[in-house]
Amino acid sequence: MKNGFTLAELLGTIVILALIALIAFPAVLGLLNNSQNETDESLQRFAISGARNYVNDNMDDFPKALETEGTKSYGDKGNIKVQLLVDEGYISNTTIDSTKNSDMLDDYIKVTSDTKKYIFEYVKVGD
Repeated sequence: MKNGFTLAELLGTIVILALIALIAFPAVLGLLNNSQNETDESLQRFAISGARNYVNDNMDDFPKALETEGTKSYGDKGNIKVQLLVDEGYISNTTIDSTKNSDMLDDYIKVTSDTKKYIFEYVKVGD
């Protein structure tokens, strides 16, 4: 009696492994996509936090709206680029890795205010 596997056993094993890979591959890709989306959302929240600090340090440029005005827009001054937040030190340049998230540096935070609070909205350039 010979030791080892027959050709049929080897082919059967390869087919079973291929089926398992076909089933697992889409699930792994889905997990990777979800992970990237969560990372992007986290970085956006981090950028908004940096914009809040920027607005607090530059309050003269961002007065709140009067009761009768409703929502106040600051025009271009209220569009704070993520690159500016990195350059000014409000966001660490290691947080937004230029090799992975370089497109994020072109995005900006739109700042408006109502009578009680500032409103921060992350705006992706190119969407």
